Amino acid sequence: MDNLEPETFVETALRTGRAVVVGHGITGHQVVYELFSAGHRAARRIRILWVADRHDRRIASFGCCGWHMPFLNADPRVESWAQRSFRRWRMLSDLGFDNYIAPAASVFLTRNRHRRLPAGYPGTAVAVDPVDFRAPYYSRATLVDDGSIISTCTLMPRLHTVIGKLPGVTPVERHLDGIGELLSLTTEFGAEVACVAAGDRAQFLLDDKRIEGDLGVLLLVDRSKVPDQFHRIVLRDEDRDYELTYSIPHRACGHICLGGASGRLVTEPGEYDELARGVLDPAQAPRYVTEAVEEIRTRVFERLPMFGPALTPKGPYWYGVRPAAERTIAEWVPRSSTGRTGVLHLGGLGGCGFTIVPAFVEDGLAIRRPTPDMEAYLGRPTPVHSS
Repeated sequence: MDNLEPETFVETALRTGRAVVVGHGITGHQVVYELFSAGHRAARRIRILWVADRHDRRIASFGCCGWHMPFLNADPRVESWAQRSFRRWRMLSDLGFDNYIAPAASVFLTRNRHRRLPAGYPGTAVAVDPVDFRAPYYSRATLVDDGSIISTCTLMPRLHTVIGKLPGVTPVERHLDGIGELLSLTTEFGAEVACVAAGDRAQFLLDDKRIEGDLGVLLLVDRSKVPDQFHRIVLRDEDRDYELTYSIPHRACGHICLGGASGRLVTEPGEYDELARGVLDPAQAPRYVTEAVEEIRTRVFERLPMFGPALTPKGPYWYGVRPAAERTIAEWVPRSSTGRTGVLHLGGLGGCGFTIVPAFVEDGLAIRRPTPDMEAYLGRPTPVHSS
């Protein structure tokens, strides 16, 4: 490979007929689908080993709120990916999952004197009275008409089943302790490339400390207990950047998510283990989770009192860790860590996964692996070895 022209991940997978993908979240699903589609178009099946610790509600994509508003990010790259991903999600439409996406207007609530929307918003934004939405806590509100909601907790298990049965795809539940195990697995499979789309777990698998886990909490309520007015709109509190309060209806699931980000970062391996146990058995949830649940429940009562009748002190909730980084990551891991095996890392989406994944993965898979000489000029160069 070192003597060839630089290849993209897909080009190498087509040439060798094999690839490894790590991660069963929405990014991993998209990568597997793109590889399958590329093989189908080229009339050359790619054998894909699809690896992850698990594929259940402990993965953030299986429980997140799935709200897509294609302009609300200060990073212009994210805005561009969101715009490209918004109108049609080929993976879902081609596989028959279009009914899990529904258009939804959104109401942005604030106590600030002014409300600013980023430039380039494709729809219509109008000032409205918060009282019209039973939100007297706020002094300003803006209704925006272009957005969508994705019923993720119903979609993800079914999508995983369908993609796992595509010709050439082999899903495997296996924990990889580090990059050494990943490289060995890739070589044993006969592949030259592996794509890591492992979310927050990439910080351990690739020893990439740029990624941290941002703990989010959702309170789940039955839509029948919520006023009809809120069955088809998203409410979002814009006053707190990292501790949002919101309401997002999931039509296909039949429930409404109330909650937000707790603002607590999760960085230690032991914390991940205890969080995973608590998702499966709430009685084992660590104390900081139960405290976050109560804080968010109190915040919802205060700011969105119209949902009070739907909330009970011990009502069901879900929490998960969003893989956050200062910027999204789409890059080849340097040869100093991977040798001849090419490892492409896609991650750091930080809660934007369902908003940008289609375009983000498309662009990530199109990045050519740098040659050793090229790596010497990149931000994380390969050490020069004496002959």
